[in-house]
Amino acid sequence: MTIHEALSSAVADVLESMFFLEAVGEAAEPPPEAETVTVHLTFEGEPPGYFRMRLARSAASAIAADFLGEDCESLTPQQGTEVTLELANMICGAVLSRIESSASFRLGTPEIMTGEAGGQGPVEETRYTVETGSGRLTVAIRMEKRPCSPTEKYAS
Repeated sequence: MTIHEALSSAVADVLESMFFLEAVGEAAEPPPEAETVTVHLTFEGEPPGYFRMRLARSAASAIAADFLGEDCESLTPQQGTEVTLELANMICGAVLSRIESSASFRLGTPEIMTGEAGGQGPVEETRYTVETGSGRLTVAIRMEKRPCSPTEKYAS
């Protein structure tokens, strides 16, 4: 399974099973804009790396309301933030289990990014964007490449 396929299936599975949403399909990644929420999460394991999720504020509110069984209007900002952080955590875990099913990973604490830190990442990221029906959700992952161990380096 490619990393892109893992992102695609993890997003679809998490949105459907935990948030009762059906992803409408892959979409073009929207340009960075003010009305988005970006979450960054690092992970340790073989290999280590980071996961990033960016979604429209309208999508974040709708997803949080669906998850909590509330109306968007009655949702507190804290509830919206907590659900958004948990969504990133769930998708990251699902992606990693698909990519490296036999490896153990330790996820860091997801954090809301602000300003320019929430924009596009380096080219080495693998990205996937989906339309949720209330806005686009983009996920990206970068797994670090480990240098060869001394035994691999000198074995020939």
